[in-house]
Amino acid sequence: MPAQICRPGRWPRFSAVALLLLACSAATAAADDDRTALAVRLLRSYAFVGQGSGVFVGSDGWVLTNHHVSGEIDASDLRVRLAGADHGFGRSLPAKLLGFDPIGDLALLQVDAGDWDPADPPWTPAPLAPAEALVAGAPVVAVGNPFGLGTLDDVPTVTWGVLSTGRVVRGGYLDAVQGDAPVNPGNSGGPLFDGLGRLLGINGQIRSRTGMRINSGIGLAIASTQIATLLPALAAADGGAVRRTGPPLGVTLAATADGRGVEISAVADEAVTPLRPGDRLLAIDGRRPLVPTSAEALFRGRPWALGATMAVQVRRAGQTVDLVVPVGRTALPGRPWHGWTVAERTLVGERQIFLETVTPDSPAAKAGLAAGDRLLTVNGQTVASRIDVLRAMVGVEPGDRVAVQARSSTGDEKSVTVRIVGRE
Repeated sequence: MPAQICRPGRWPRFSAVALLLLACSAATAAADDDRTALAVRLLRSYAFVGQGSGVFVGSDGWVLTNHHVSGEIDASDLRVRLAGADHGFGRSLPAKLLGFDPIGDLALLQVDAGDWDPADPPWTPAPLAPAEALVAGAPVVAVGNPFGLGTLDDVPTVTWGVLSTGRVVRGGYLDAVQGDAPVNPGNSGGPLFDGLGRLLGINGQIRSRTGMRINSGIGLAIASTQIATLLPALAAADGGAVRRTGPPLGVTLAATADGRGVEISAVADEAVTPLRPGDRLLAIDGRRPLVPTSAEALFRGRPWALGATMAVQVRRAGQTVDLVVPVGRTALPGRPWHGWTVAERTLVGERQIFLETVTPDSPAAKAGLAAGDRLLTVNGQTVASRIDVLRAMVGVEPGDRVAVQARSSTGDEKSVTVRIVGRE
């Protein structure tokens, strides 16, 4: 067989291809190593919370999760479990609830680090991703406890994907990001990271046509921008609910005639708002509303405080106008519940009101009230009848705090605050 002659140029081309393949192989191996190293690092930020998930944020042992995750756990037995391999899987830490947001489905816990050095805790807090990181197509990493698979061995699940949309309003999630990294029940409350290990959001919802709670490639996470807005209020809530702003009182929103925007269709009292009928909403708190439901959601995007306002931009008579608009307060879900029943008595010719029953573990019981206590004032109003109590409680909603002055059966005076909760 005649010897093969290497034609000029063939070997150099082959060498280039071989070198390219080797380089690609090396790059792939390096990328895999980088992904593995990132996953290991992210485990130090993850926490098991009940049958769900959470993530360490900030420097004070804060753990962020979903309200629907923390709300399933008895507050007296609230604990989180660590997941970083360098300090042992499954180490359990007691925690307390700092605050919760039932509208936005967030809850903030704080762990008791025990004897660990506070300067070198066994977790790494995750930094929040800035708004400019919420870009469609960016790689994402989800860490969680799908279907409770990590509950037995304390090893969480890591999945990869891309950010499908940046920052949107999706139903009850006012400021959400959408990703396709597989998430399932048990991922709730857990982190969605970007490729740099920054927290893009808190996984909380799955969308599917059937309504079954199973991954469909569409997962919604509460965006880091919303977390940054709510985090200070959650930390300062003293274990209670964070109230949300709401649409301006007496203002009716409607779709524009072309169906591509939102306008003000009616204003009940023009003395209390600068908005006027016919105003087309261009931006609410810096974001464009597309339909009335998204406008309502954007108005609910901030913690509420007395006198709360929001920046609103409108199109009025052909001109762009910037307004500062007083906003309302969004009611928390459920019926207000305090946990007491009252009875009237007449003693020495004086009509008085007593607590007939106080339900164990109710808001009234937690505040220190007990059956037999005589109510003196409720919400600053003197009470001596059932009607007085009802009048004092008019307008009280879940999440409100009610000041109560009472006298125990032994004559001791009590000044307590009852935190009202919502019940179905």
